[in-house]
Amino acid sequence: MSGHCQSPRIALIVDNPRRDLRGLVLLVYQLAKRGAEVFVVPMYQQGYDLPLLAPDLVILNYARESNRGLLESYRDLGVRVAVLDTEGGVLSESGFDSPNNWAASFRDSGLADLVDDYCFWGKAVYDAFKQHSGMDEARLALTGCPRYDVCNPPWSSLLTYPRSGFILVNTNFSAINPAFTRSDADEQRLFREQGWDATYVQGLFAELHKVFPRFLDAVEAIARAAPGRTVQIRPHPFENEAAYRERFAGILNVIIDGKGDIFNAIHGAECIVHLNCGSSVDAARMGKTSISLEFLNTEIMRRHAPLPSRVSCNATSLDDLLALISDPSLRVARYDLMKARREIEPWYHLSDGRAAERVAEFILSRGGKTKRGAHRSLSAVLRGGRIRPSFRQFLLGGLSLVAGSHFASLAVEKLQSARRGKHIDHAAVRELIALYRELDGGPELHVNRLRSPIAGQALSSFSIRMS
Repeated sequence: MSGHCQSPRIALIVDNPRRDLRGLVLLVYQLAKRGAEVFVVPMYQQGYDLPLLAPDLVILNYARESNRGLLESYRDLGVRVAVLDTEGGVLSESGFDSPNNWAASFRDSGLADLVDDYCFWGKAVYDAFKQHSGMDEARLALTGCPRYDVCNPPWSSLLTYPRSGFILVNTNFSAINPAFTRSDADEQRLFREQGWDATYVQGLFAELHKVFPRFLDAVEAIARAAPGRTVQIRPHPFENEAAYRERFAGILNVIIDGKGDIFNAIHGAECIVHLNCGSSVDAARMGKTSISLEFLNTEIMRRHAPLPSRVSCNATSLDDLLALISDPSLRVARYDLMKARREIEPWYHLSDGRAAERVAEFILSRGGKTKRGAHRSLSAVLRGGRIRPSFRQFLLGGLSLVAGSHFASLAVEKLQSARRGKHIDHAAVRELIALYRELDGGPELHVNRLRSPIAGQALSSFSIRMS
């Protein structure tokens, strides 16, 4: 810890608020009620805010080649680094992200030397990192992911949705229909940077391009076969919704709505449809049946993410799909929920609503500071927290120093509309903290926008702490 008189100061990086905010704010609540001061930091502003805030510890949403520069910078600033992946429960069995390959690559790349502590969603990856990552076992913790706490009491009482009884279609084509990158080529480059073989990436993308139009046709067939029912398409958080709006503009019972949290949408749905989507796991953990469009699946796509097929009721043809959607008793007869949950268990730790508690207790038990402690750095702000920044990062660093990262982020959002999905709403954080406190009976916590300690400009990050 950082001393008896001073609370540990912990920064928590939020990647996609729509997907991650509720679970991460629950973690914030668990840390803050244990005495920590927690900074909620938008992912794209971390390099501009953290060098000013100089937290004792940062909890990152991942550690990969793509953010190595940030990891190196945090090491130079004296900030401890922990990782709590916000995606990664659905992995391949033999590809680059299979547990053993992931852990060995983490060791061989040198990333393990830049991370102090690591929290894991499930035992399969935890065991692989114990054996192959080169990290000492004391630095690893099997915690589960706080996002899934909301599936269980008392937090599940927060699940509500404005509609019910609809057919929910969860899509998973962000690789070829991206919201946050400009092109297919950019997405393939990101895959390669994460360590995937170029030939494998080309093959996977080719399969996705072939299947996507057929997937859209299948969704249209669902809507045409059930004109009296609402079909809600919920794009993946990293997908561009425009492709779906254009394709289904003339079909009145299809709506495109990705707002809010996935668990709320599943809670309201009568039927869930997908293809290789991790939402199938979410549905099973909530006791609901998801239908996988297996007649569209391919070997490479299935190998890339095998778990969704194994935990779903598999439709073998379009006619079979329509029958499963129209007849709940057929789904009951074909689906073994207990078997699905056994398949999930190695990848997702206890479904008990206490993952955020486990993460908080592990993080605080490991200590808050590096040996020399964290220090501020204006030059690191100017470099966007990178050792080797791009020209664009220099420009944003300069703007952040002069006007504050909040103003700089709003300017970027005006130029890049896709970035608006990364915005963290102050009122939403405050409301979630209040809800968690009410359910848990915890202490009063204060939520405030942070300001630069140098000149007082508004930052993009928020502080949550006890009074």
